[in-house]
Amino acid sequence: MSVRIIECTSPTELYRHYDGETDAQGAYIELDLREGTLLADYNAQVGNAVPEAVFHGLERRYNIPTLTGEAANRVLRELAPLADRILADWESKWNGQSTVAVLGEDALVAEEEIEKLLGLNLAPHEIGSEGQGFADVDIVAEWDVDGATNGSEAEEYDITGNTTDARLAEIAEQITSDMAECAPAGEGDDRTPVAVVHGLDEYLTQLRDDLAEEEPLTGAELRAARELLGITSDHLAKVLGVNPRTVRSWEQGRDGIPGRIRPELAEIKETADAAVRDLVDGLNDDDDAVITYRNDDEYKTAHPRGKWSAAWHRQVAQRAADEAGVRLDYAGEEED
Repeated sequence: MSVRIIECTSPTELYRHYDGETDAQGAYIELDLREGTLLADYNAQVGNAVPEAVFHGLERRYNIPTLTGEAANRVLRELAPLADRILADWESKWNGQSTVAVLGEDALVAEEEIEKLLGLNLAPHEIGSEGQGFADVDIVAEWDVDGATNGSEAEEYDITGNTTDARLAEIAEQITSDMAECAPAGEGDDRTPVAVVHGLDEYLTQLRDDLAEEEPLTGAELRAARELLGITSDHLAKVLGVNPRTVRSWEQGRDGIPGRIRPELAEIKETADAAVRDLVDGLNDDDDAVITYRNDDEYKTAHPRGKWSAAWHRQVAQRAADEAGVRLDYAGEEED
């Protein structure tokens, strides 16, 4: 049996840092003897617990630093010939309590070679700052949020109570990219380091939410935004996950509007903006109109998975028509 490599698909796939834990989770390379697969993953278990298949040797795990996806895939390919030798020289046996894996002589030698290549059998004085013999650029560099931020991100990145989650993700990516440039790459190594900033998403979200709480929407602002979007108060309530009576109470000024509604409404507006762009981009040179719908039945027929309404689409379509300089028209001919 030839081993089947399951490659990492993202640079930080092996990185996980659970909330409340001091350190990030460890990572490992795993050879599944029964499935014939070789992969790299992070340890999902907190503490010393291991799955039963690992305990009984049916899944062989070899600890590694938190490698980048590229480095992990390179290592998997390097280990594949040794994994093939292990797969060719093992058997499962019943030990009186459980089924366990027993490696043959060549498989044991191959596993020792894997451990040697991964630096698992190095003496403490042989393990340098890079860890297990891997280059710094092979390992995901972790930064604490306090070391990656300076408290002026709201001004620097123009974060307000209206900033969407998508925009916060862009800001987090920019900050993380800047930190990656600070990570050591090694002399003569032109690869780009990979970095993560633990707690950055939560920090930026809290910053935005605090600003939203300082200046919540007025009832008039909420109603005007809803009407501009072409959706009913009941529909808005469904999207926001609140009772329709709550939205009506907010719009009439009887109850204060929570700060969280400001960024959520901004997300809804961004969805409409994206729909306008899609309609404009979808026009051909010979199109003389943007098509919309008379009623919700027509809209649902054309967009069975759509979560909006014909009124919402008409608003979006009119904006697209104005931008493209074409007419707005209904789909098909109206029946008698």
